[in-house]
Amino acid sequence: MNVTKNQIDELNATITVEVCKADYAADVEKQLKKYQQSAQIPGFRKGKAPFGMIKKMYGDSLTGEAINNVLATNLNKYIKENDLNIMGQPLPNTTIQKPIDMEAETMEFVYDIALAPAMNVELSKREKVVYYTIDVTEEMVNKQIEMICQQNGSLVDVDEATDVEFIKGEVVELGKEDGIKNEEASLSLYYLKDEETKAAFKGKKVGDVVEYDALKAHPNPTDLAAMLGIKKEELEGFGPMVSFTIKEMKRHQSATLGEELYARTYGAEVVKTEEEFKAKVKSDIESQLKGHSEYRFTIDAKAKLLKKNADVQLPEEFLKRWILAVNEKMTAEEVEKDFEGFREEFKWQLIKSAILKAAGKQVEDADVKACARELAAAQLQQYGLYGMTDEQLDGFADRLLQDERQREGLLDRAVENKVFAVVKESVKLDEQSISMEDFQKLFEK
Repeated sequence: MNVTKNQIDELNATITVEVCKADYAADVEKQLKKYQQSAQIPGFRKGKAPFGMIKKMYGDSLTGEAINNVLATNLNKYIKENDLNIMGQPLPNTTIQKPIDMEAETMEFVYDIALAPAMNVELSKREKVVYYTIDVTEEMVNKQIEMICQQNGSLVDVDEATDVEFIKGEVVELGKEDGIKNEEASLSLYYLKDEETKAAFKGKKVGDVVEYDALKAHPNPTDLAAMLGIKKEELEGFGPMVSFTIKEMKRHQSATLGEELYARTYGAEVVKTEEEFKAKVKSDIESQLKGHSEYRFTIDAKAKLLKKNADVQLPEEFLKRWILAVNEKMTAEEVEKDFEGFREEFKWQLIKSAILKAAGKQVEDADVKACARELAAAQLQQYGLYGMTDEQLDGFADRLLQDERQREGLLDRAVENKVFAVVKESVKLDEQSISMEDFQKLFEK
C-alpha cells in the first residue's frame, strides 16, 4: 500500500492511493467462503455449491466492496497521520484518474482534497464588542405575574353568561326527527366565530335554551364535530340550526397572589411574600433576557470575526463539487446562486475550530448536557413551570438527548457556547443598557 500527496496550490491537492491485490484478496476470499457456507442454490445442498460458482456470482461485488474499504481506511489514515486540515471529504478525481482495471495486480486511485486556509482568530482587549443588557421594567414584571396568575387559575361556576364562559349542555339538531343529539356537548363563548350567536348566549342562565346556526358559530369542521360528539366524516347533510340547553356554566378565574400561588410556582418555602415573589419574577425575566443579550452578542461577535477574515480565500470550486456530491437534490445552478451563504458558513466553521484549537478547548458531554438543561428549562417556563429541581431538569434533558436530531442541535449549541465564551474573555465588552423596544429594533436592520 502506497499513499502519496501532490500539492497543486495552497488550497488544493491530490492524494493517490496505490492498491495491490494483496491488500484485499484475503478479505475477498474470506467473504466468499462465508457466502459458500450459507448459499442456497437450486441443485445443490445448502453450503455445497462449488466455490467457483460462488466466486462468479459474488466475486465482483465483494471485490469492489473490499477495495472501497481499503481505500477509505488508508485515505483517512493518511489524512490523520499527516495532520491535514481538509474541508469537506475527498472526492474522486475526474481529470488525471486513469481507467481502473479490476484484474490488474496494482491499481491507482486519485482523490481531490481541499485544504483549509488559516483563519485570523487573534483577539485582544483592544477590540470591542457591544453587549446589550435589556432593562426589566415594572410593566414587564406585572405582565409576567398576570400570566402566572392566569396559568394557575381555575374554572368557577357562574350564574349568568357574559362572553368568555365555558358552557356544558345538551345540543340537538333541529328540523329532523332523527337529528344529531349530544347530551354532553360543550363550547366556549370566547371561541365562537359568530357575533350573533355570542349575543344570543349573553345573559342566559342554567336551564335556558339557545337556538343558533352551528355552521356559522363553529366553521371549523373538527371543532363542530367535537361539539356534536360525532366524527368529522358524519357532518355531511348536517343542520345547520341547533338548540343548546344550558346545564352548566363556568368561567376561568385567575389565581390570586398568596403563599399557595408562590409555593405552586417556585416550591414551598422559596417565596413567602409579595415582594419576594415580584423579585423572583424579575430575576426570572432577567435570566430569560440574558439569553437574548447573549444571542445578540453572538451575532455581533460572529460578524466581527467574519469581517476579520473577509479576504481569506476558500477552495471554492472543490466546495461546489462537494456540496453537489452530498446534496443529490441540488443543482449546480442552485449551488452557484446560494454560494455566498455557503461561503460564510464554511468560514464560520473554520473560525470556530481555529478558536477552540488556539484556546486548547474542546466540547465535553457535560457541555452538551448543560445545553439540554437550559433548553428544557426554557421550554417548561413557556408552560408556566418554574422552580424545577436539578433532578427534574436532568430528566427532561436526558429525554431531549435521546432524540438524535435534538442531540446534534445541542452539540452545535455547545460548540458555539464554548467558542463565544472564549471570545467574551478575549475582547473588551462594551456593555450598554437598552430598552426591549430598542433591542428589537436592532433586528430590523
